[in-house]
Amino acid sequence: MLTDFGFHDPFVGIMKGVMLSIAPKAQIVDLCHAVPPQDVRTGAFHLRVSVPYFPKGSLFVVVVDPGVGSARKILWARTAKHQFLGPDNGVLSWIGEPVLEMREVSNAKLFLEKVSHTFHGRDIFAPVAGHLAKGKAPAFLGPKCKPAWEIEFPQVKKAGGAVSGEILNFDRFGNAVTNIPREEVGKDADIVFGASDLGKICTTYAGKDSGEVMAIIGSSGYVELAVRDGNFKDHFKASAGDKVESRS
Repeated sequence: MLTDFGFHDPFVGIMKGVMLSIAPKAQIVDLCHAVPPQDVRTGAFHLRVSVPYFPKGSLFVVVVDPGVGSARKILWARTAKHQFLGPDNGVLSWIGEPVLEMREVSNAKLFLEKVSHTFHGRDIFAPVAGHLAKGKAPAFLGPKCKPAWEIEFPQVKKAGGAVSGEILNFDRFGNAVTNIPREEVGKDADIVFGASDLGKICTTYAGKDSGEVMAIIGSSGYVELAVRDGNFKDHFKASAGDKVESRS
């Protein structure tokens, strides 16, 4: 499960209750429920960096859905290894695996009897996930389709010895995760954010003294910007979309 619901309200627990009522033997993993509210891009990125670590056959239930209750579709998608259930708003755009089949989830017989306009996670996503976990064939979900909305992953730009990218999102520690993959960073390159030269890539967070800014290759394989023992986002008042460069 990947949502923007947080744990202040009972939404996540209710969804699990619905799933388990239909498929009592299902194993449910809380991937993340702290996606910033309505932040589809961050949801898509969390999915992108998580999918490779899950066993074959896993079903990802993704509810980052600012269009809940509208005419937007709900999609089921299948790759060679995994299944995905999410709103048609681009959140499934970056899964990193070729989609072999996609269907519109439209069979109301699989939903709860009463469907709220504001909580499709409980009334549609959860029961559909339960039926799939119990072995219901995807053909029962609805007709094959293509997504109406897709988000293009922001690619880096190269000019001379520079590679230009941007901040995608921030982790809990305030570290800025960029779209610059480790393969695009030269051994002697400096990482530059605005007017600040963060120097060369550090191997660990201990590579700088407390309070110093730094760049590091994060666990997802992308350049991250950090403040040792601090918070990069707050320190620079940084935002998603801010430009970052690797200069050789």
